[in-house]
Amino acid sequence: MIKKVIFLAVAIISNLNLFSQIEKGHIILSLEGNYMQPTTETGVVNNQNTTEGKYLEIGSSIGCFISNKLIAGIGLDYNWIKEYRGNQLMINKYYQTEVTKIKSRVFLPNIYLGYYYPVFNRLYINAKLKFSYGKIKTEYNTIVAGSVYDPTNASTLLIDDSSSSYVSEEEGSSNVDFSSIDIIPELSYYVSSRICVCLGFGGISYSISDWDMDYSSWAVNFNPSYWKFGIKIRM
Repeated sequence: MIKKVIFLAVAIISNLNLFSQIEKGHIILSLEGNYMQPTTETGVVNNQNTTEGKYLEIGSSIGCFISNKLIAGIGLDYNWIKEYRGNQLMINKYYQTEVTKIKSRVFLPNIYLGYYYPVFNRLYINAKLKFSYGKIKTEYNTIVAGSVYDPTNASTLLIDDSSSSYVSEEEGSSNVDFSSIDIIPELSYYVSSRICVCLGFGGISYSISDWDMDYSSWAVNFNPSYWKFGIKIRM
């Protein structure tokens, strides 16, 4: 029995290349995406922050295998963000609220280098090193209001006193450079000789969002909310 199991395992391993769906010179067309609509709240009753967001990421790419495991290509990503940010602050008899609405979008042309490792029949573990650059266009609107209030009267909290109340509004837009370097692990499975489904598991990212201010950041995120589902077609 043990000999049969060993023989079967050796046969499977030795024939992995027979099931390989990729070879040097193959062209791969990819499409992937992710959509999230989270809400986060932090702070306490008298100092609370709320963020409600909608986030869309869509990416497409085309690559060519320069070996049986190594691929190089180019792509284009599109990211769209819509956020509502609210803050409520109460100190003694003072109350302030701030509401900001933000809309951002960016097209990110990129180049990438990927490595595919065959695990089993039609199944691959692969990783992608991607370099992206684009311009983030953002529009925002902020309203800030404050007043004293009467904590003993819950039905009419705010006191009608124009000398101690205020409302201000600000809106504007920005257009800043953005570049990033990403390492993205993936799992790919060929459902046929030409069609592959894939799942990206977040990854590691280094980005610069403002060259003039030299503002940069690192991010390591493997949260399932950020995973991307996609499809690949071998041409």
